[in-house]
Amino acid sequence: MNKERIAELTRIASEVRKDIIRMVGVARSGPVDAPLAIADLLVYLYWEELLVLADRQQRNDRDRFLSGSANGTPALYAVLARRGFFEREELWHYKRLGAMLQPLPDFARVPGVDAPCVLSGSELSIAAGIMESLIRSGSESRVYCLVGESDCGNLDFWLEAESIGAKKYGNMILLLVLRKGENAEPYPAATAIYEKKFVEAGWDVNFADGHDFEEMAGTFAGLCEKGQGPKVVFISVKMGKGLSFAELSDAKYSKSLGAQEMDRALEELEAESNGG
Repeated sequence: MNKERIAELTRIASEVRKDIIRMVGVARSGPVDAPLAIADLLVYLYWEELLVLADRQQRNDRDRFLSGSANGTPALYAVLARRGFFEREELWHYKRLGAMLQPLPDFARVPGVDAPCVLSGSELSIAAGIMESLIRSGSESRVYCLVGESDCGNLDFWLEAESIGAKKYGNMILLLVLRKGENAEPYPAATAIYEKKFVEAGWDVNFADGHDFEEMAGTFAGLCEKGQGPKVVFISVKMGKGLSFAELSDAKYSKSLGAQEMDRALEELEAESNGG
């Protein structure tokens, strides 16, 4: 990936972050830290990795993306709007009664959403079902499933991971988003335990910094050279990325954003995008 493309993706991610702040700010409630953390990852996926087209949303050979991150939903909405799946004006109606964009995406109403956002580790089971359906139809489309560390504490999640590993679903790509560890460690202490369990279940394990476009490009390009089994990519992210008062903070900024905080956040993001 050349410097010009990295600069372009960085610019897009900056605009996505501003949209996240605006939509949550207008709604006067909604998560901030998690959406800002995964914005770079989603921008990379939707501009570089996923085979999806807003004007041909039902094409059979499209890749599927499933999100198990409820708190990351504003980032997904902002990215889908920027990719043309629906008008950006919809973002400013986020969480309003009857609006299309609710705290959890409705796959029957929101263009670009392939499955419900479910919790408790069951999203991997849904992804497996979609993968099986694609295989039966002869499709070679890929299924991407985004989950967080909390899923790793669920027994059903690991049972499903073992089943997928045994079936060798080579087009299954799990994105495990992990919050950076303490003392600037790139991954939390439990990462080695998760890696061992995935390897034992028959998965190929990969790593990428969720804010480094060049590193993500190298990691995802390498997936094509791996074996026939499923792949998991451990994605290291910084919560509240881009905002000095939200990065690595507690849950204070995950549920509300006042008018003054919204203005401050937009000023910071604008200064960052201008190199200030």
